[in-house]
Amino acid sequence: MMEDQDDISIEKLRVDPAKTQQIAPDQEPDKSKREGWQRVFTSIPREWELRLLQAKRISTYRLALELLYLNWKDNGKPIVVSSKVARAVKISARSKWEALAELERLGLIEVDRRPRKSPRVILLRIPAKQT
Repeated sequence: MMEDQDDISIEKLRVDPAKTQQIAPDQEPDKSKREGWQRVFTSIPREWELRLLQAKRISTYRLALELLYLNWKDNGKPIVVSSKVARAVKISARSKWEALAELERLGLIEVDRRPRKSPRVILLRIPAKQT
């Protein structure tokens, strides 16, 4: 028993660095991923939530959430709803226009339609109904 313990040396216990890369290559941080702050949630005013219950399209709901986030991010400035915004919420260009029309009909936004340009949207402040 004592003879086995005498056979142990530091050199025998040392791990080859090349082998550690083979064992766990996915443990290194991926430099392509964006680090830092990332969006965690979107705050929805209660009146928006109630009016969105009347929406007929899921694209309307998706676009509404994105508009609320962009409104918060840009401190309430008008939002240019480009095709990039539509792609971010996985809706088509046609669905974007239908969703904007429905949000306008629900009284949640005001749309500035410009020829050959992306629409500009202003979110409307809706006072909560007093009960």
